[in-house]
Amino acid sequence: MLKRKKYYGNDPIKKLMNDPEKAEKYYKLVFFLNIWMWFSVFLGSLIFIYWAYTSLS
Repeated sequence: MLKRKKYYGNDPIKKLMNDPEKAEKYYKLVFFLNIWMWFSVFLGSLIFIYWAYTSLS
């Protein structure tokens, strides 16, 4: 097996997750970002279906 190198740098995600208040804010932000992303995908698919229906018929 290969030996893994130890990581001696500063990992910003580990720093963020060690503080519970910052982790909660991060999870809230990611949650709303996820909802917004799926809403935009859904809205884009509806617009595409409407465009395809009107232009191809």
